[in-house]
Amino acid sequence: MSKNKKMSLSGGDTTEKFIYKPKDLIWAKMKGFTPWPGMIVEPPLDLLTQQRRANTKCVFFFGSRNFAWIEENNIKPFEGPWKEELAKVSKPAAFRHAMADIDKYIDDPAEVDDQINESCGVPNHATEADFDKIRDAVDSDENAVDADADANNGVVVHVVGSPDVSEAVEGENNADSSASPTVTAATPATAKSPAKRTPKAKPVSAVSATKAAKASTTKSAQKRRISAHQTPTGANTSGLPNAKRGKRVVSGGATPGNFDGASSSSPTARRRVEVDDLLASLAAKRAPNAIALLDRPVVTRPETQAIDMNSRSNTLADRDIVPSELTFGFLGLGMMGSTIVKDLIYTGHKVVVWNRTIDKCQPFVEAGAEVKDTPMDVVEAADIIFCCVSDPKGAKDLVFGNCGVLQLKDLRNKAYVEMSTVDPDTSLDIGEGIKQCNGRYLEAQIHGSRQEAADGMLIILAGGDRTVFEECHSCFKTIAKNTFFLGNVGNACKVNLILQTIQAVSLVGLAEALALADRFSISLNDIIDIFDLTSMKSPLLLAKGKEMAKGDFNPQQPLSHMQRDLRLVLNMAENLDQSMPVTSITNEVFKHTKRLGYSEHDSSAVFVRSRF
Repeated sequence: MSKNKKMSLSGGDTTEKFIYKPKDLIWAKMKGFTPWPGMIVEPPLDLLTQQRRANTKCVFFFGSRNFAWIEENNIKPFEGPWKEELAKVSKPAAFRHAMADIDKYIDDPAEVDDQINESCGVPNHATEADFDKIRDAVDSDENAVDADADANNGVVVHVVGSPDVSEAVEGENNADSSASPTVTAATPATAKSPAKRTPKAKPVSAVSATKAAKASTTKSAQKRRISAHQTPTGANTSGLPNAKRGKRVVSGGATPGNFDGASSSSPTARRRVEVDDLLASLAAKRAPNAIALLDRPVVTRPETQAIDMNSRSNTLADRDIVPSELTFGFLGLGMMGSTIVKDLIYTGHKVVVWNRTIDKCQPFVEAGAEVKDTPMDVVEAADIIFCCVSDPKGAKDLVFGNCGVLQLKDLRNKAYVEMSTVDPDTSLDIGEGIKQCNGRYLEAQIHGSRQEAADGMLIILAGGDRTVFEECHSCFKTIAKNTFFLGNVGNACKVNLILQTIQAVSLVGLAEALALADRFSISLNDIIDIFDLTSMKSPLLLAKGKEMAKGDFNPQQPLSHMQRDLRLVLNMAENLDQSMPVTSITNEVFKHTKRLGYSEHDSSAVFVRSRF
């Protein structure tokens, strides 16, 4: 490991950044786990197909002996002043097993190295390396052609196509060379001679017929070849049918009238045709997805907007908010979570935070928040814990996963508030788990965009424990303009997903209408101005329409999140045998837009799919 310039890591300490190489022993911090002993390795086959962020390394974890992509800011060298703290024996049994495993590797690395090498091999799917192999095959073929030219004193034998075709053409040319004294093709010295076989005796009549047939075939083939290559001086023969079919072209010792390669076709032109044919042949022999990487849409990803801790909402500043004396934990500092935490800190709430990417915590630490290493640590330090992550699976992992909320067996005097957009079944499962550990549970679904969160104009839909709802009053007053308590757990999730369905269907209708106006060459701004005067207008559709007209898809509500909500809605409808054909089509439109590369853009990017 070579050292680079100094930078600030988690906790505010100034350390040295390392450039990691394969076989480096490290500590790796994975989502939901404590720092774990591991090693930098080349990725195995199953990881090559996974999407990953920039600046990540493939890590082999000792103990469990599995692989994962880990961001470099969550990696530290194994040896260092932090080793004693990270290697405490009070950790779980699985961690102690991992420590014993890495000690065993240090003494004898053979077993682990064999396992890693066995996991890595030639992939059976299309990768960038596959494309390089195609190019390398072309280069090696050209080198072989040049070597044959040198070995044969200028007589170049080009064979393009399958082995069967090549053998047939070779037999044809051998017959021609015996009949035509002006064309000679020397066999390379390295070619293997065919196995000698004793021919069976043939009747005299059969021998005579065979010779006559060969003579006839030789003369007709020679005439076809001569007529195909006789062109005026300076004409380019690279486009001739025989060249495209992969016929053998002999040059160098030919007579000027028939096979003069200098006068009929340049070597560069012939080679270009042969390279194209070889690429087509190799692509046909490979799996259909081998060159799919050439057809992938190229879309510029939206830049990640850093949280501005100095900006203040005028709406929030005008509110008379008395912060609660309780300590609030917050799990997840994504687009919505970071904005909510900033407002809570600004209004004087005491906040403890955790995020999978530890770098995102630094601005909040500087603003007065406290950061913890795991969700379990946040639960220990806070009275009420909020969670705001991207999907139901992530929400359940934070509760039931390793180092999750329920690793603290007694949640007496603790409350858990689920703010992630989840389905009712997921919310019920989380609530049941919290209650079994003597904790209290509240689902608080947030409806609104990132800008509405920054302005404190969200809608809060809550359900579950009423006492938790009342204890969170100062927090809800900070981030929302209206708050509703809807009774039992699950009700808030249902209402939120119903509202998301209305919004998604409206967006697709707006996108298709504006796409039609664009085809008519009608100004989209004029359509939006007229729409603003009608009874159909709404702040949401007006804002999204302006974004579509400008082509500005800076994410306020990511398209992938909207499609996730539609999927959850359709799953609920399926359980009730409720037909939702329009919602189903809307979901397909969002899925197609994601496939075009707009997953991380704003939901208004469905206009791109409707337009093109």
